[in-house]
Amino acid sequence: MTGRHSKILNKLFDFGNKVHNGLYRRSGGKFANSAANLPILLITTYGRKSGKPHTNPVVYMQEGRGYIVSASAGGTDYHPGWYLNLKNRPEAKIEVGDKAFSVKAEITENEERHSLYEKFKAISPNFSKYEKNTKRLIPVIRLTVINEVES
Repeated sequence: MTGRHSKILNKLFDFGNKVHNGLYRRSGGKFANSAANLPILLITTYGRKSGKPHTNPVVYMQEGRGYIVSASAGGTDYHPGWYLNLKNRPEAKIEVGDKAFSVKAEITENEERHSLYEKFKAISPNFSKYEKNTKRLIPVIRLTVINEVES
């Protein structure tokens, strides 16, 4: 893909995220809260260069009071920007339905990462496809709730 095509594609993704985020927020998480029958949360990370907040819809699994997300990027060969932002600054805000939380992000490793990714594959065959379509190891991130915040 050329630079020009990737810039156009990035603009389309940005526009799609803004529409998705707007629907999610305006409805208190009643709309745009799932994709392929999987639950969606909104994660706001902070740009590793700009420090500006960026919000993205992400599939999640709940684990106790925390959440697990996968940086699958649909099986592409690159990590999503929100994941790179979390690597740089492991704090974020998430919105789940009409609730918002401050969270601490922990990138899981080794057996824990493998075990959690297997759970993603168990809830959707798409995660097996993502794994097959990329050469990278798809990260799995644990989001531990620090506190509830005003959304």
